[in-house]
Amino acid sequence: MKAIKSLVAITCALAMLAAVTARAETCCEKAKAAGKTCEHACCVKAAKDGKTCEKCNPKKEEKK
Repeated sequence: MKAIKSLVAITCALAMLAAVTARAETCCEKAKAAGKTCEHACCVKAAKDGKTCEKCNPKKEEKK
């Protein structure tokens, strides 16, 4: 019984770690991590206007 509880606890911890690690990155986040700027035409145009591309970087829902 103790082994089953330990196995379940480890499995849950690994699942939570995988969920955090598997977060989808946007094209801009990937480029920034590589030390570059995003080269998508929509992102370049938005950057020239001092904005971020809404297509590639959708606004995250705000928590109330």
